[in-house]
Amino acid sequence: MKKKILAVVVASAAFMGLFASQPVQKQYVQAAKNTKTAKKAKAKQISVTYTLKDTTKAKNKQTLAKKTFKVKKGTSVFTVLKKAWKVNYTKSSYGVFITKIKGLGNEKKKLYWTYTVDGKMAKVAADKQKLTKNKSKVVFTLKQYVQAAKNTKTAKKTTKKAKAKQISVTYTLKDTTKAKNKQTLAKKTFKVKKGTSVFTVLKKAWKVNYTKSSKYGVFITKIKGLGDEKKKLYWTYTVDGKMVEVAADKQKLTKNKSKVVFTLKQY
Repeated sequence: MKKKILAVVVASAAFMGLFASQPVQKQYVQAAKNTKTAKKAKAKQISVTYTLKDTTKAKNKQTLAKKTFKVKKGTSVFTVLKKAWKVNYTKSSYGVFITKIKGLGNEKKKLYWTYTVDGKMAKVAADKQKLTKNKSKVVFTLKQYVQAAKNTKTAKKTTKKAKAKQISVTYTLKDTTKAKNKQTLAKKTFKVKKGTSVFTVLKKAWKVNYTKSSKYGVFITKIKGLGDEKKKLYWTYTVDGKMVEVAADKQKLTKNKSKVVFTLKQY
């Protein structure tokens, strides 16, 4: 009888021990899961360094501020900028247009902010540009865009000379969305008056779809029927190999034998 009672006690103790150990095991499993999740989150974080520069007061680039952040991969350039400094901006269907950073910037005086990511000029608004590489360097630069003086004798003489002079310009359309190499779609050469806008000549050459902003100029949506905002197919352009930072109707043609290249890209 004693042996039976002892056996029952041992069995009960074993059962209770097994029952008591289950919550502990669940805690270990949950802790392991949390550790894996934390590791994944850390793995998705990247380091980015932001620099503010002002080129309006000196020839050399004047560094105003510099900060480094740990952010989630895929965070927008604009999201981090807002966390770093006070930003004034307006918003449109094309994204944000930054008017001031740290109180600096003036549309009336034509003081505008541009930015680069890892040394390359960005082609979309800051809220559309994603941060994907570790140790990326984002530089926002304040620049002044100066237009020729008006209603002066010097300006009138310059205008008359410009009208009298004609220059040769070559326009090329390229498409990089279907092949690795730039695919040339069309090429034309024109004789135009010095000072004619890039956009004026473009419209004469091919059918162009665009929208217009009173402040910033034209935004080209299609050339020869090519371009799609929904599919993020956008046109960019260069003049003599240099990326232009203003709309095509704001950019003037001043040099003879200039080469203007419009390229369709997917972002």
